Amino acid sequence: MTLSLAPLLALGLVSLTPSRAGEPSWAVLERQFRELPMEARRLTGPLFWLHGDESQQRLESYVAKVAEGGNGSLTTESRPHTDWLGEGWFRDVAICLEAAKRHDLKLWIFDEKWWPSQGVGGQVPARYAAKKLEASAVDVTGPRPFEADGYSGERYIGAIAGRAADDGAIDGESLVDLAPFINQGRLVWAVPEGRWHVMKFTFGLAPGLGQGGGRELSVDGLSAECVEWYLDTVYAPHYNRFKDDFGKTIVGFFYDEPETRGDWGTALNPVLAELGVDWKKAYVAYKFKLAGDAQTAARYQFLEARAEAWGRTMYGGITRWCQERGVESIGHFMEHAGMYRLQ
Repeated sequence: MTLSLAPLLALGLVSLTPSRAGEPSWAVLERQFRELPMEARRLTGPLFWLHGDESQQRLESYVAKVAEGGNGSLTTESRPHTDWLGEGWFRDVAICLEAAKRHDLKLWIFDEKWWPSQGVGGQVPARYAAKKLEASAVDVTGPRPFEADGYSGERYIGAIAGRAADDGAIDGESLVDLAPFINQGRLVWAVPEGRWHVMKFTFGLAPGLGQGGGRELSVDGLSAECVEWYLDTVYAPHYNRFKDDFGKTIVGFFYDEPETRGDWGTALNPVLAELGVDWKKAYVAYKFKLAGDAQTAARYQFLEARAEAWGRTMYGGITRWCQERGVESIGHFMEHAGMYRLQ
């Protein structure tokens, strides 16, 4: 006996049709998919790579293709551009901006020459670069006077003394801030009885970005002064050129997986204080070892404060800057390779 497939196919098609009351038919769903409202299409759009050698006609034709493809936006992507933040870059952004207006598209601005964001195309000065906490220690047995120079300078942070336990760990309840005993960079301290570590904290430059082969520095997102420099260098020039379109055709900036190898900045201690954390314990746990059960908690508190300070200072600074000018900040939160390990 030969079976006909037609009724089976028909039955299968019927079973796929929504049957509950109030649900749209497949025809309606297909039409909604093919005829997306503009508010939905605003959420899709390509990274529109600009090279610096395209003609105005070519850029305009490609922007038209973006609209033809059903998108509602595009991001001017500077990754291959030969003149990022120069006249060539702003010329090409202006061409894309005017073309976007003609096609009812919104425009985002990529905030970096390459990737990751906040490397500023390898042009971050050391003064504004991410910082790495450094520490050294001297063992002293008291009671005796202890005097030493070198407790000052542009990269000096502070000094702490702590009583040493038998295993080399440091008693967190004995920690002393040595700032009152320092005058013009010279430490003069009467060491109490017992074995003590005198710990000096400074900062150096954090290792360079992976994408730059370890050479390119990134902006210090833990210090407000450095974030202000970054905004003045990268964000403000775009606003100065196109401020009449901010909050209109230009909807904001897009950042791409910023890295930070830094772990210290001027915003760190205020956040530790706000969180009710003894900065001395946090610093010692991060660079040395506290005795007993205090180590894990204090080290975690340092890492938590570092993340909070970086988020508030860098992301918070960018967000406030954008909001004040009627635009938004979006992007990929952070480069993921090793960034979330408790190091």
